[in-house]
Amino acid sequence: MEIRTFLVDSSYLLKRSLGGAKDVATDKFGMIGGLYQFFTTTRKFVERHKINKVVLAWDGENGGFYRYKIDKAYKANRPNKSWYNKITLNEAELRREQQKELSILKQRKRIQSYAEELFFRQIEVDKIEADDIIVKYCQKYSNTEEIYVYTNDRDLLQTLNYNVTVILGNKENTPITKQNFMFNFDYHYSNCSTIKTICGDVSDNVAGIKGMGEETLLKHFPDLKFRHVTVNEIYRESKKINEERVKNKKKPLKVFETLINNKERLIINNKLVNLDEPLINDEVLEEFELLDLPLSDEDRNSKNLYNLMLEDDFLSIYNSNFVNYIKPFYPIIIQEKEKLKQYNKNNSK
Repeated sequence: MEIRTFLVDSSYLLKRSLGGAKDVATDKFGMIGGLYQFFTTTRKFVERHKINKVVLAWDGENGGFYRYKIDKAYKANRPNKSWYNKITLNEAELRREQQKELSILKQRKRIQSYAEELFFRQIEVDKIEADDIIVKYCQKYSNTEEIYVYTNDRDLLQTLNYNVTVILGNKENTPITKQNFMFNFDYHYSNCSTIKTICGDVSDNVAGIKGMGEETLLKHFPDLKFRHVTVNEIYRESKKINEERVKNKKKPLKVFETLINNKERLIINNKLVNLDEPLINDEVLEEFELLDLPLSDEDRNSKNLYNLMLEDDFLSIYNSNFVNYIKPFYPIIIQEKEKLKQYNKNNSK
């Protein structure tokens, strides 16, 4: 059976789900919008793309720590990082933030409980970002599985290098592939890390070369639209252009001077944004070894999931019955049970 995998940037999907259904609540569970919307989105794509395997990649606690060690500014604009200490909250604001965090944690734990009963695979490792787990997964399994990555992080467009399809949260109806990338972006798919290395990334607080935004970079280096161009190639060409201008008694281009004088920044940025060498540790490798083993069906079943949903009053929001809700997930459950059956058969010989 062909394996079609839905590989989820789960921390992003939870955040998106909380924002999209933040006022949804039940008397039994409380705020349930994140939990409900998370599975509504997953269910939709599982059904649409005939998925029979789901892998949830979560940001570990203090995810991004290894990039922070490379650059202290990395994600320092985000209040949920332990190294972030720029915002001082008053007591009322602090209470609200604590209540919000507790609600998010409660829904996240519940999502993970539902996922276990649905035979989803899950990976979460302290200090490791979901991005690195996702890229490592694509590197290892894209030759044997058809993978659909769900995220809104354009860094993960780098997984297209492994013949993966990327579904961006803000472009859900247009899955991105190597073939259609040029119709959605102004550069070649292989240049995702090159552009971010030079232009930086505001969302992750990665400083780019001053004056060198994406539009300017593409204007000076149009080949970025058609083929793979390395950062070194752009660096050398910038130096060559300015040397020629000086030779011809012309003023060197300021933006190229800035780029040439910030070689160290380019080296740091490349380490931060180039995911071809994901920042992982031995624990991640151990988790990947477990991925090749079957999931036990002793403690996982539909009855457990049904009881969880009853406890949360989940189905009252869906406004239908349990069987209809989980029907799209049957291929995943069947696939995992078949894997266990085959494993037991092979090991009984």
